[in-house]
Order: sequence, then structure tokens, then C-alpha cells
Amino acid sequence: MTKKQEAIYEAQSYLRNISRAFDEFSLLTPDGIFGEETEKAVLAFQKKQGLEETGIINYETWTAIVNENERAAFSASEVMIIDKDKLPLMRGDKDNAVYHLKTMLLYLGQNYGNFGLITVNDEFDADTEKSVRQWQRVIRTEETGEVDKLTWERLVGWYLR
Repeated sequence: MTKKQEAIYEAQSYLRNISRAFDEFSLLTPDGIFGEETEKAVLAFQKKQGLEETGIINYETWTAIVNENERAAFSASEVMIIDKDKLPLMRGDKDNAVYHLKTMLLYLGQNYGNFGLITVNDEFDADTEKSVRQWQRVIRTEETGEVDKLTWERLVGWYLR
């Protein structure tokens, strides 16, 4: 990713976190591309915050996004608690927990090691399994490619650092 794409991805991730608190925001999928979906999310955020509705992330909008994301982070940490009935997560699973898994894997892969590029969505596919195995290698646990309680807890711990 270029620096510009990384900045867009970060803004998209923050807007996604924020969207969990507001029904009028659509759930944005971070991809590092400032397209129509991102512009709509920015416009909705600006409207909600009483900012000038430009669809562009200027300094004032960015500051508001960062501040609102910090508030949302406290409630987002609750999302990191997974229902034990959903574990283990494995290939073929499709739900919001997989989305969070992939978001964390992508973030950790970009910031701490190369886990490969994965598409963030709610589908546990072969690339996700490969990234999970790589993560399990990092945390020195059995490389099953499935996300058990230990794998999830260590992933969340590193992600929230």
C-alpha cells in the first residue's frame, strides 16, 4: 500500500468503528481506496458532527474522526469478546467475528510482520486460514489454521496494544 492508501485505510477503519454507534452510517469496508462508499461515509459523519458536508477529509473532519474513534474504541473493545459458541472459527465460516478476525490479522500483518494481504470481509477463506497459521507460528502455538480461544485472546491482546 502507498502512504496515501494507508491513510485512506486508516480513515475507513475509524469510520467503520464509529459506524457501530450510529444506525444512519453504513458499515464501510476498509480497502484503502477513496471511492463512492467512503465519500458517503464521510458525508454522513460530517452531517452527524455538524461539519461542512464536503465529502472530503480536511483537518477539521480528520480531527473529529480521530476523536470520535477514540470514544468508539471503548465500545469496540466489547466486540473483541467473542461468544465461546462461535469458536473455533474455521474455513467456511461467514459472520461478523470473521470480519473482526481479518481486520486484526491485516493490521498486525502490516504493522508487525508479513501475514500476507487478505481481503477484509466476513468470509473465512484459504487466505484467512494461511494468515491464522502464520499468526499461530508467531505466538508459538499449534498451527491449525483455526481460531481457538488462545489464538483469539492473543490476537486481540496484540491488536489492542
